[in-house]
Amino acid sequence: MKRLSLVVFIGIFLMAGICGDALAQQKVIKITYSDHNPPNAWCTVNGTEPWLKRIEKATDGKVKIERYYAESLAKGTDAWMGIKTGVVDMAWCAQGYWAGVTPLSDVITLPFLPFKNGRQAGGILWKLREKYPEIQKEYADVHVLVFHATPPISLITSKKPVKTMEDLKGLKLRVLAGPPTDVFKAMGAVPVLLGMPDVYLAMQKGTIDGSGIPLGTLEIFNLYEVAKYWTHVPITTSYFTVSMNKAKWNSLPPDIQKAITSVCGYEGSRTYAWDFHDSYDQPVRKEMADWVKKGGQKLEEYDLPKAELNRWIEAAGRPVWDRWVAGMEAKGLPGKAVLADTLKLIETEP
Repeated sequence: MKRLSLVVFIGIFLMAGICGDALAQQKVIKITYSDHNPPNAWCTVNGTEPWLKRIEKATDGKVKIERYYAESLAKGTDAWMGIKTGVVDMAWCAQGYWAGVTPLSDVITLPFLPFKNGRQAGGILWKLREKYPEIQKEYADVHVLVFHATPPISLITSKKPVKTMEDLKGLKLRVLAGPPTDVFKAMGAVPVLLGMPDVYLAMQKGTIDGSGIPLGTLEIFNLYEVAKYWTHVPITTSYFTVSMNKAKWNSLPPDIQKAITSVCGYEGSRTYAWDFHDSYDQPVRKEMADWVKKGGQKLEEYDLPKAELNRWIEAAGRPVWDRWVAGMEAKGLPGKAVLADTLKLIETEP
């Protein structure tokens, strides 16, 4: 009887061990995700959330992403360092917040490049990274999941409309680092580097006079409440990554890495960019007009005439391209080749 009890005990012990191993193998992997955009914004609801859900679905629920929106885990300006140091596992990063960190990738932001939309720009940047080891090196400390980009950005101001290049003189404008800063300097404005969540208050207080923005940010951060004038001019493009802490990525089982990768890369970048930015145009623009009217605000729109646009291009288009190429080449980086490939890809990429 004692011997039978011992056999039963050993059997139970072994079964418990097997079950424990099985449960351990099925344990959900948690990944923290940080984002400076609010959770109810169009870009989050229609871009980020569907993409994060695709990751969870691709892993058959083995990965659970813990979302931290609206800078609730890390400020947008701290996201890149947060990934590198492991404060966050994954984050949405506006690369223009960090001057000189991804200098060759900044080719995307050169003024007046004729991108069709953000989807095209995001896909082109992925292809450039695949081709150039020098661009790969810019992201060596993180694991990039997707690139995405905005359609060409326009300009909002609070005190006066901008209808000529002379109207820009002395205006304090929030812009991103790199070529966007050079563009506005060349046209007489005073560039200010500022996190997008801080733009509303800065415009409200008058510490800045306006901002270069893609259409979506007017809705995301309610900037239509503080902007009075909106000049439609395709000045530059902003680009972003969603990246992971490298140690966290390397700790994932190979099958999980493969599953996540299946919704990232070139196609993932194009899809994310379209959903996040390009899909805004018609639905958000119509809604925003209603919000402005209901709120008693004024948002006067102005389309820059082609003749005036050509003046801007002459002053801050090709000259900024040339200075950027010269700066890259002086650092031993293939700026000329990267720009040439970018222009070719704009012609051929859908």
